[in-house]
Amino acid sequence: MLQAVTFDFWGTLYQDAAVRDERLHLLEEVLARHSQPRSWMALEAAYHHAWSVLDRLWLEEHRPVTFGRWLREMLAFLKADLPEDVLAGLRRPIEEIYLHGGAPRPVPGVAEILPRLSRRYRLGLISDVGLTPGRVLREILHRDGLLPYFRALTFSDETGATKPLPEQFLRTLAVLKVRSEKAAHVGDLPETDLAGARAVGMKAVLFLGVSHRQDGRLLADAVFEEYAELEDLLERLDGTVG
Repeated sequence: MLQAVTFDFWGTLYQDAAVRDERLHLLEEVLARHSQPRSWMALEAAYHHAWSVLDRLWLEEHRPVTFGRWLREMLAFLKADLPEDVLAGLRRPIEEIYLHGGAPRPVPGVAEILPRLSRRYRLGLISDVGLTPGRVLREILHRDGLLPYFRALTFSDETGATKPLPEQFLRTLAVLKVRSEKAAHVGDLPETDLAGARAVGMKAVLFLGVSHRQDGRLLADAVFEEYAELEDLLERLDGTVG
């Protein structure tokens, strides 16, 4: 019988909002103030380069993305150099950009289903973060009234590891005090969410409503596209209906 359900954040509970240009404008302004102006084309190219490096670290080496590494990759590509105090001053504006306009919103149906699920299951969150750290994601969840429904929050920037490493799932289950065979994980990425959940013995549930990753069906114990389907789906996994 299922006792716990854990969720991914981006692409599962929340749909990402476009903030790339806002971040680039922040860096553009700082470079210009320090007599190192760069064209918008160069900034875009640097952004693409930085994320190609960071995605490889995330997906192949299972290392969390950090602001410091992102900024080093950006500046190296741009052949720019900024004082340490200036770099430190960029951290909060870039990390907290979602708190000052353009904030992501919950996927439709999330705000309605979490209260109901929390009455039946112990809920947890297992999130690989990028430039938006766990402390900011907590504020977003609090803003939207969703934070109280989660008994465990696991963010890669705080643990130093990412999915699909078993520790991300096992540490969450330990906080929830639930064995892996009594839990299901809901996520949108086959290579991190589904592979990681299955590796520790959890049920793997694929959400298609944002990323549409049809290639994950073979790894999934169950698949859904809208949150209105999730309660019945979990009951079927639980063996309580059908």
